[in-house]
Amino acid sequence: MPLDTLLPMFALLGLATLLQTLSGFGFGLMVVSSFTLFGILPLTATTFMVSFLSLFNSVSLVVKNTEQVNKRAFTIMLLSGIPFMGIGYALLEYLSVGMATWLNLLLGFAILSCCGLLLVKRKRAQPSGRAYGFSIAGALGGLLGGLFSTFGPPVVFQCYRQTWPINEIRITLLAVFSVTSLIRLAIIPFGTLPSNDVILCAVLAVPVILVFTRLGRIIAARVPAASVRLLALTMLALSGATLIVKNIHF
Repeated sequence: MPLDTLLPMFALLGLATLLQTLSGFGFGLMVVSSFTLFGILPLTATTFMVSFLSLFNSVSLVVKNTEQVNKRAFTIMLLSGIPFMGIGYALLEYLSVGMATWLNLLLGFAILSCCGLLLVKRKRAQPSGRAYGFSIAGALGGLLGGLFSTFGPPVVFQCYRQTWPINEIRITLLAVFSVTSLIRLAIIPFGTLPSNDVILCAVLAVPVILVFTRLGRIIAARVPAASVRLLALTMLALSGATLIVKNIHF
């Protein structure tokens, strides 16, 4: 892969990692939207890279804090999300063959919808929440996860409505993201396989992810969380809107 593709790829991955470390969300959406917008990689290859690299942001922390995972919510969201992940992945494979414009439009609208969901003022719910709420969040997250390797927004919205301790919310979300990333990697052989170049780039990007994760943790205390959240949402919204405008043909 040429250097003029690798450099912007690593720069965008580093930026997405930094913003996720500071804001707590958005790695998948940022990578998918920016890679698609700038034509870095095909969407099927980008979603593979997101699933692969997401593991390095989450697995080690989850393994060290398994006792903080809300087992009930974790189980419900996974059971409801896995079937829809298969549906989303099948839809990605179908649309990626000759229907790239519609797929990019769908991605743009999905990004704007996720931004709107993450902007909604959250109301406190009962500590455990109702099962159907987690089921709906898991199903919607699974559909997005299969399509764009971005399981997060519906699940983030549902978990942050609870009165759990913040660490329980964070570790539960990371546990869900870890397992769904592994599952999505497992179903890739049933669709478009990434090329050797893409796999090599994903491996080479691991140090970039680790370095920017560390950098984000160092500067987190010096940057207002609200400002970072607003910046992340603004960047996502702009990329989603740009994708829509570029792919609408009047």
